[in-house]
Amino acid sequence: MRRKVMLMAFLALGMLCGQISAQSCKELFRKAENLRKGEKYDAAIATYRQVQNCSDKTYGKDCDYAIKWINENRPVRKAAQPTFFGLSTKAITLPYQGGEWAVFVYGGSSWKYSVEGDWCKVRKNGNQLIVSSIAENESTQPRKARIRVQSGNKSEVVDIVNEGAPERLRSSVSNLTFPSKGESTQVEIYANTDWKVVETPEWVKTEKETTKLRFACEANPQSRERMSVVKIESPSNTTIVIQVLQGAGDEKLAFSKNELLFGPNGGDEYVKVYTDAAGWKFGDFPHWIQVTRVADDMVKIHCAPNDPINEMREGSVNVTTGLQTLGINISQEAKPVSYLIPMPNIGGRKLSFGLSAGVVMPSISTASDGTFNGSAVNYALANSQENASYRTNTGFSINAFADIHLWRNLYLQAGLGISHYTYKNEFEADGVERSFPQTAYVYLKGRTQNHYNEDYSLTMFEVPVLASYRFPITKRSHVQLNLGPVVSYGMNAKLKLKGNTDSETLKTYKVATDEVFKNDYSSVHYEGSGEFDLFGKSVDYLEKHEELGGIDVNRSQTLDDSPLSRLNAGLRAGAAFEIHGIGFGVEYTYMLTNMANKKFWDGDRWKIFSQQAPATMMGYKERHHYLGVKVSYTFRY
Repeated sequence: MRRKVMLMAFLALGMLCGQISAQSCKELFRKAENLRKGEKYDAAIATYRQVQNCSDKTYGKDCDYAIKWINENRPVRKAAQPTFFGLSTKAITLPYQGGEWAVFVYGGSSWKYSVEGDWCKVRKNGNQLIVSSIAENESTQPRKARIRVQSGNKSEVVDIVNEGAPERLRSSVSNLTFPSKGESTQVEIYANTDWKVVETPEWVKTEKETTKLRFACEANPQSRERMSVVKIESPSNTTIVIQVLQGAGDEKLAFSKNELLFGPNGGDEYVKVYTDAAGWKFGDFPHWIQVTRVADDMVKIHCAPNDPINEMREGSVNVTTGLQTLGINISQEAKPVSYLIPMPNIGGRKLSFGLSAGVVMPSISTASDGTFNGSAVNYALANSQENASYRTNTGFSINAFADIHLWRNLYLQAGLGISHYTYKNEFEADGVERSFPQTAYVYLKGRTQNHYNEDYSLTMFEVPVLASYRFPITKRSHVQLNLGPVVSYGMNAKLKLKGNTDSETLKTYKVATDEVFKNDYSSVHYEGSGEFDLFGKSVDYLEKHEELGGIDVNRSQTLDDSPLSRLNAGLRAGAAFEIHGIGFGVEYTYMLTNMANKKFWDGDRWKIFSQQAPATMMGYKERHHYLGVKVSYTFRY
């Protein structure tokens, strides 16, 4: 058993590996924006294309718009050839992943080019040379190339550098298992740098080849498994680990049955012992098991009847050879409750009082007859992008109750309690077109990235009135089934909102005609936050614009009605087990009434943007159901 645990723990060890992050796509995008604003259009286009090659595709559409703008708006060069001959740049640096760069050739009635460097790909496009790499640079060292452009007796050169890749070191496997007799095998090592073996166990020999590592494992002279690690290291101390495991030697120990299951009345089982050790022994077993050696290769295991305590019991019998120890796992079923004599009633007082506490696990059910199913916050989209998806957290409940005996095993349980829980919704939408007023004559409009978190909390009084039927087990223990209505009154309901809207690609439009006033891109960084009483009819919140120096702008909104209704009703069903007044129960509360107030949800809701959105979310319904697990004590005896 211990060897199984050791083996599982050993195989669970993960291989350590390093990962080097690439250049930030956001920084590249800002660099391209600065180049465009400085009218360095060729370099800007090249940088936008590097952003498009990034793994992060957030700025892909913005790059397309920017490149299209440059091609449509930059000055058109005259058809006549200038009298000089030159290039737009004489040095290019490409990232190791590759990329593309345009070099403009100025002047010269005709020109040609040649390339020094087999990794560099160059093609002619009008008066441009498009430079790119054939494949990613896998070496850690940068590679260089040169383009020579010739026009008559004049020539110019462009020096190109492809940056070196980050160091990589990994193996084709992270674990190796060898048989007890020993074995040889090889493992692929994927690296773009030099490496060496820095640690091996004595019983494993390694031999380094160009891209492989050969392992030779000696035979295991021991009668138990052995394990160790082989460590490989690069010059920069990047390390990978390969775990090695070898099976035990020749001595055998096994059983015809490794797991035994007895019924509640016990019984006998015979188990054969397979081993080449002459002096094996058994021992270490619980009092309700008896073991007898009935042959050289067999034991008899006797299990006594289980006591009527309704509990399953487990144990084991260990067999040892001196070098190895192996166990036979034994379990016995519990004597069922039906073996016990039921009592006619549960006893105790006719009227008892009690207390309970537990956890609640809510679920938020919403529906709408409109085109989308949103939250209390109006994000001015009025489409499915506003659909809310609530995630709930575990809450708690505290209750006091009266337990009233009505007739035979029928009871009435009525009480007063408090329940509290939280839930959240996240709104995230990229590429949303929004407008932002600037002056009385112009405004900004363009695509934005939006991310807002909505954190909700709800506390309410509850009055359950439940019919409870009891199934006696003993005079002071029973199982109860409960069913009945529950009325709830909301004490406190809060929504905390925080988030931001960002864009780097806004254009300036005229208010009077909605025509483009300026083609240059502008940016906006907006942050909104506030706290909303879901039982109230007004809300105050803060806006902060980075472009205005981060000044807080206080805003407020008066609503047609509160989002939620305080008074609601539901149905509760549950079951519990009680012994000596201590109870353990589970219950489910299903809300029957609609918590949502029609005037609020059919109206504007909480608008955090100064924009109008069609009120299409009609017929909204919201209900909170929850599962509760509780512990109680009844002053019954």
